[in-house]
Amino acid sequence: MKIFIPIETTHRELLYKVFLCHHLANKGFSCYFGSKYNISYLIENNKNFIYLDKGYHLGYSDELYKKIKKNNGLIISLDEEGAVDFSDGSTLRGRYSEHLFKNSSITFMWGKEQLKLIKENIFDLDKVFVTGHPRFELLKSTYHYLYNDEINNIKNRFGKFILINTNMGFGNNILGDDFVVENYKNRFKQINKLISSDKSKLEHINKFIINLSKKSTMNIVLRPHPEENLSYYNKIFEKIENIHVLYEGSAVPWILASEYLIHPDCTTAVECFISGKMPLSILPKNYDNELVTHLPLKVSKCFSSIEEIIDFIIKGSKAKIDKETIQLINEYFSIKTNPLIRITEIINNCYNQNKTISNSLSFASQINLKLKKIKSLFISPRFSNDLSRQKLSGFDSKKIKMLSEKIKIENNYLKNIEINKLNEYLYSFNDYSVKN
Repeated sequence: MKIFIPIETTHRELLYKVFLCHHLANKGFSCYFGSKYNISYLIENNKNFIYLDKGYHLGYSDELYKKIKKNNGLIISLDEEGAVDFSDGSTLRGRYSEHLFKNSSITFMWGKEQLKLIKENIFDLDKVFVTGHPRFELLKSTYHYLYNDEINNIKNRFGKFILINTNMGFGNNILGDDFVVENYKNRFKQINKLISSDKSKLEHINKFIINLSKKSTMNIVLRPHPEENLSYYNKIFEKIENIHVLYEGSAVPWILASEYLIHPDCTTAVECFISGKMPLSILPKNYDNELVTHLPLKVSKCFSSIEEIIDFIIKGSKAKIDKETIQLINEYFSIKTNPLIRITEIINNCYNQNKTISNSLSFASQINLKLKKIKSLFISPRFSNDLSRQKLSGFDSKKIKMLSEKIKIENNYLKNIEINKLNEYLYSFNDYSVKN
C-alpha cells in the first residue's frame, strides 16, 4: 500500500521521516516522501493510499481531508507540534479537534498528558495510540551515531561555543507582522499579544547576547526559528566577531556539540533535556505567563536577570537533571517507548491486509513526475515565498542518501531499502525483497 509523507521543515522533519520511511518500507509499504506541493499532487491523482498528516489546521485541513477521502485515502495523524502549548491548552485543543478525530483512521499522541487534555474530542479511543514522537526517539544516545560527523564539523568550526536558539516566529517573521496576523489569527486568538510578547523577548535576548559576547571567550552561535528573519539578527550582530548567526541543519548536532543551550521558551530545550543536557532559559522579568510555552521552562534552569545567567556561564556552572523532571517529560513525550518501532507496528497491524493494493503510482502520475524531473534540470524550483524556501533548505538527494547509508550501517535489517528520486522534492522508499 502507498503511504504519502509530506515534509515542510527540513531541519526538524528530515531525519526522523527518512528513518520512518525505512521502517515502513521494510514492512512492504511503498513510501512517497516529498514537499507539500508534490504530496498534494499525488493525493489528487491517486487512489487507495495512506496520508501521514502533520497536524490539523482549521480550514486548510478540512479541504485536504475531502480530497483524500474522495480518492479512498486513509488519514493517519502524527502531529509535528503535539506537546508544547500555552498554559490554557488552546493550541492542542485546536490541533486535536473533533474534526481531526472524525476524519483520521489512526491518531498518534505524544504523551498521556495530551490525551487527558483532548480526550473529550475523541469519538473512538481504539483509534488513538500514545506512542511518543520519532523525532525525540532519535535524541537518545543510541542514535548519536547519526550526528557524529556533523558534531565534529561544528566543533572544528567553532571550538567551544554557546548555542542560543530563538523561537520568535511571530515577532520576527521573515514575511512580516501582517502575514503573521493573517496566517495565524484563526489558530491563535491572542495573536497580536503574541507578536508583542515576541518583540519583548527579542529585545531582552539581544541585550543578553551582546553582553555575553563581551564577557565570554567562547563563540556564540545564534540559531533562529525557521520562520524568523535572519537578516534582522545579522544587522544587529554583524560587527561582533564572536557572534555567528546561522540556520543550518538539524538543531540536534548543534545541541550535542555546544557547551550550553540557551533559549527563551523554545521546544529545542526539550530536545536538549532528552539528549542528556540541561538547558538554560532567559526571559524578560515581567513576561506574560499566558504567552509563553511552559514545558521548555520546566526542563530548564530559568533566568530573567542578564547578569545572573552570564555569571552562571562564566563560572562554568552546570544545571543537573533530576528524576522528577524526567518523569514529567515522559508523561508528555513517552520517552520510555520507541515510537519508530511502535508506530510502524501499529500501521502494519492495521493495514497489513491492504498491502495487496498496488504500491505503484497511477500511470498519469508517473508520466507527470518524469516530465517534472526533466524540467527541473533546466528550471529552478519555485516557492510560494521566502519562508517556504527557507524551510525546505537542505532537502536534497545527497542528504537523504547520506542518512540512509548511516541508518543501514547500524540497522542491518534495513539494508534492502531502495530510494528513488522522482523529482527535486519527491522520493520513493521501497524494499523489493519483502513479499506482500
